[in-house]
Parts: sequence; structure tokens; C-alpha cells
Amino acid sequence: MLVFTLNASRTFAEKIAETLGIELSAHEEREFEDGEHKARPLVSVRGEDIYVIQSLHGGPDQSPNDKLCRLLFFLATMKENGAARVTAVIPYLPMRARIDRRSRAIQ
Repeated sequence: MLVFTLNASRTFAEKIAETLGIELSAHEEREFEDGEHKARPLVSVRGEDIYVIQSLHGGPDQSPNDKLCRLLFFLATMKENGAARVTAVIPYLPMRARIDRRSRAIQ
């Protein structure tokens, strides 16, 4: 089992890893001038069960949509690198929180 986090949720994920008594697995994230990004694991994930911790809470640096896209790209990278199973741990999912509210009456 390997546990990763993207940089936007590093502080939160470090607390989770400390509680579980494990180390977060190493990865690389790069930002390009045109707004694109790259994220890849720095350890072999072939045949491993992978967990990626990523909150989608928006902030000044990244919107929830940006964080979701980065998470989905990273999960795809894990599968491309041969991970047996990939699980996203999303402690804050903003889209779901808004589904239960009605913005107008249904006729």
C-alpha cells in the first residue's frame, strides 16, 4: 500500500499519515508557464494498492475544479504506471454538498 497526496493537500495528508504511522510516498509536481502541470510518482507503483489524499476545498491558489482535474490526471498516471488499484480519498467534496440544496422551486 502506498499513500500519495498532491501539494495542495500536503499538510492535511501529513497529519493523516502521522496518525496511521506511515510515510507519504514521493511524487513530483511541476507547473509550466502556460498553466499546464505535470505530476508523477517517484517510486514504483506497479502492482500496488494506491491511495491519493486530495481535498477539493478551494483556495486562493487553486479552485475546486483545478484540484479535481489534477487529482484525476494523477489517478490516471497511477493506472498507466501499473497500479493494481487506485483509491481517491476526498475529505471535502464541494460539488456533493451543493446537490442537496434547491436554488429554485421545482414545478
